[in-house]
Amino acid sequence: MACKKCASENLQKLTAELTASSRHVDEVKHPPIYVYEELLVCLDCGFSEIVIPGAELEQLRKRAPSPRRRSEIVPERNYPDFE
Repeated sequence: MACKKCASENLQKLTAELTASSRHVDEVKHPPIYVYEELLVCLDCGFSEIVIPGAELEQLRKRAPSPRRRSEIVPERNYPDFE
């Protein structure tokens, strides 16, 4: 398997413990959802992949706010270029 960003074969699976929560002000009332899953990381460029398990994904779907533009949900940030 190769990295989807840089095509490197230098990948490692890690155990990930993540919290998923909405960043929209109206959704703060919900506690975060805890996800424990494998994370695939490219050790050359840092690109990472994770698949949210079905039960946790369903919880996220149930809490999803009505469809909005991305700019209304997540504030704009200046992220570094991943080139």
